[in-house]
Amino acid sequence: MGTMRKPGLYLLAITLGALALASCAHESADWKSASAADTTEAYQQFLQQHPASAQAQQAQARIKQLAEVRDWQVATSADTRAAYESFVAQHADSQWAQEARIRIENFAQNAATATASNKSASATPAVSKPAVAQPSAQKVVARASTQRASAQGQAPAQGRFVQLGAFRSKTRAESEWKQLSAKFPAQLHSLKPRYVAGKSKAGHTYRLEVEMSSAADARGLCATLKKHSLACVPVTA
Repeated sequence: MGTMRKPGLYLLAITLGALALASCAHESADWKSASAADTTEAYQQFLQQHPASAQAQQAQARIKQLAEVRDWQVATSADTRAAYESFVAQHADSQWAQEARIRIENFAQNAATATASNKSASATPAVSKPAVAQPSAQKVVARASTQRASAQGQAPAQGRFVQLGAFRSKTRAESEWKQLSAKFPAQLHSLKPRYVAGKSKAGHTYRLEVEMSSAADARGLCATLKKHSLACVPVTA
């Protein structure tokens, strides 16, 4: 009786083994398909079909990364304080969170400056004065920029600067410039980077900036880089 059962047990073992191999092959094919598509929907479908897969954790991590990329594109396209605040609330540990916080602070500072200027203008009484020739607004701005640069021992800044990111160390900023200039040689090859130390609520930062010949060139560079979800903000010198 025992001898008769052995062939049946062997057959069952072979059948189970074949099913296991087929399942593994199917899972492997599904993972290759999801990786090739590289979309949130593809990874979610894989997890539904293979929740206990060894690649499940990797699929979940990729879904999170894709969500960050999508939400950062939305925030930079809107380019508003509310959009960046929403991004930080959802992705506090994102690689773009620091840049988002800096942009939020910039919006807050600009709003405070505008409010102070409006209050000052409304509080100043109109006084009739003899007509005196006044320099143009452009000359006043240029003179102030020259005086500030001279006081700092620097040459007067020309054109506009573009901020390509803010980082916790100069080394990190330099590394980012090497990567960007290698990836976008046509746009960045002729530009020279500068690393501006600063401080924000998030701590000490180093802003990576490049000088542009005009405001139009600054906007053009940012338009190109933002298509690739990269940080780019025109700033005054």
